[in-house]
Amino acid sequence: MGFLLGGIVAGEGSFTTGRQGVYADGVERTRFVFTVKMATHDRPGLEALRTFLGYGSIHDEGRRQAHWQPMSSFQINSRLGHHAATIPFAEGFLLPCHKRDQFEAWREAFPANEAAHPSRFGKGRSTCLMPDRPDPVRGRGLCRKHYYRATGW
Repeated sequence: MGFLLGGIVAGEGSFTTGRQGVYADGVERTRFVFTVKMATHDRPGLEALRTFLGYGSIHDEGRRQAHWQPMSSFQINSRLGHHAATIPFAEGFLLPCHKRDQFEAWREAFPANEAAHPSRFGKGRSTCLMPDRPDPVRGRGLCRKHYYRATGW
């Protein structure tokens, strides 16, 4: 089953990076996405991929043009999902092809991005960027006092 799904990914999948806003320090935030997009009548293949990987979500889109078919897409966006499912699946079942090259470039950029911007998930609330205030963040990486000064409220 894994190699069949690997063939679907080789034909219809993509490993992309995109912009997702900026961090509090002004550095651009990068989003890593694994996507497989197919016609809606082939949705059972996407559901099989979702079941096999145990991560991701499937979304349906209507027709973009009157003569086009409706589309369904499977996506994994989370770091946890990439570590637990996307990377092991592609390493094990994606045969040598152009999509494998695309995956390897994507995989090499992924840990470098994580090292530069580690996740705070499970580490509690963020604290103010100003060194004199360990208070919780209100917005823009600042506590209430510094936020009001920065925004003029």
